[in-house]
Amino acid sequence: MAGADLPPGEDVLRAFIEHSGGADAYARAKSAEMTGTVEIAGRNIAGKVFMVEEGMKSRTSMELPGIGKMELGFDGETAWENSSLQGPRIIEGDEKSAMARSSSFALVTSWREHYKTITTVGDETVEGKPAWKVEMTPKEGNPEIFYFDKATKLLLRMATVMSTPLGQIPTDMTLSDYAQVDGISTPFTTTQNAMGQSIIMHFNKIVYNAPLEKDSFALPDPVKALLAKGTPK
Repeated sequence: MAGADLPPGEDVLRAFIEHSGGADAYARAKSAEMTGTVEIAGRNIAGKVFMVEEGMKSRTSMELPGIGKMELGFDGETAWENSSLQGPRIIEGDEKSAMARSSSFALVTSWREHYKTITTVGDETVEGKPAWKVEMTPKEGNPEIFYFDKATKLLLRMATVMSTPLGQIPTDMTLSDYAQVDGISTPFTTTQNAMGQSIIMHFNKIVYNAPLEKDSFALPDPVKALLAKGTPK
């Protein structure tokens, strides 16, 4: 589609906010707690996942048979990862910036705090649905592509190139199974693809403004010990 026929990126994002609940509904939601299952596609491995988000903070915990516990989080200052197999890691640079953005609970309504530009660059079919392809350029890190369903206005997929210790890795996440939670259309299934592997999370319970434990975003002891050394792993 010719550039002149493309809707402005801000209009596409505004339509998403309006059709998924509205700015007021997003403003009322201060935190989220999500529980469900996680599976690695094609490997017959499935376990439990638990996520919490509040403000600029987030924490994800997964437990998989044969692999053990894997956690990652951002407490507003430190981005980290900790797993039974690889131990603790402090996340820095562009990878940290991307994690901080994804941890922002009000990302869609406060996008100007995180992105320099938002531009509709084309249209594409995603999961059989015609979608607007919107490029969002963050203040730090690589551009991110958001795909919005032309009919429902909902977000279908996000894609970017992640900066990691293993190099630049293309990754994308598809969002599906939307349902209303406190007036907000919320995806109950996410599928993340990277390095030929798909991780699928199916949430059976999502609660906004749930009373969170006071240590929900506390750093695990192994991460604290790594920080104390002053030498990120």
